[in-house]
Amino acid sequence: MTTIPLKKPITIGDQQITSVEIDEPCVGAIEAFENAKAAKESDMTAMVKMLAAEFDWPVAAVRKMRTSDLVKISDALAPFVGADGHTGE
Repeated sequence: MTTIPLKKPITIGDQQITSVEIDEPCVGAIEAFENAKAAKESDMTAMVKMLAAEFDWPVAAVRKMRTSDLVKISDALAPFVGADGHTGE
């Protein structure tokens, strides 16, 4: 598991999130990613939907994340989500 501190906290309700823990994604997160790709949505949209499912956040909260944080998270998830839009280890 990898903990990634966020450059700017994200507020969801009355909770302020300052870091995220990245591990192997849950099945629901992979499903969200694959469904977005099957619908011909962009890589970015697929990743946003995957992270929303993984973190159990609203999509709008994921969209507030800084780009550099997304890059770190994407790097941590790379072994599980291939560049071709398929999942695997």
